[in-house]
Amino acid sequence: MAKEVGMILENPDKTESFELYNSGEPEHMIALVGGEFGVRMEQTPGRPKEVTAKLFRPHETIQDSYREVLLDIHTSVVAFDARRICVEDGVPSGEKVSLLFFKLSANVSGEPTPPMTVEDLNRKTSTYGAVVSDSGIEYFEFTEDCDVKKVSSINSPLDTSLERIELSEELEKFVQSRQGVVASDGD
Repeated sequence: MAKEVGMILENPDKTESFELYNSGEPEHMIALVGGEFGVRMEQTPGRPKEVTAKLFRPHETIQDSYREVLLDIHTSVVAFDARRICVEDGVPSGEKVSLLFFKLSANVSGEPTPPMTVEDLNRKTSTYGAVVSDSGIEYFEFTEDCDVKKVSSINSPLDTSLERIELSEELEKFVQSRQGVVASDGD
């Protein structure tokens, strides 16, 4: 599944560049999550602080109500290219990985879907995600106290935690929604 997700992440619906090291919360969250997994974002050549986010249309929309107002709640993916910086035998591994966030957005039913952007990526809109590499998928939760909790790896068959199962199912929904997009791009 990791290889399939990797191929899908190469075909975003939109990209958006931004500076990684400023005072904004989204960049801080991305740096914290990446640091916990020993990865750093890929930087655009010639622009050492600019990072590109890969944005995907919502893969799931559900309806809910809040204070008697009907809402459409969308789940989409925001991803970043990254590299492992773990050191083995004194040499950085340089393994390419993707840092993927499940992002929630909402609108009043019948109104336009919110625009795809990385600007509203924060702990309120994106609590869970995954680090995707050729060797597997590691899920995480970004907690309220700015901690990163490793939920577990998809390669761990003995782990039956509800969080891991739910995140695996969410990633599967994303993959299924993108299969037609990847197939049509290859034609």
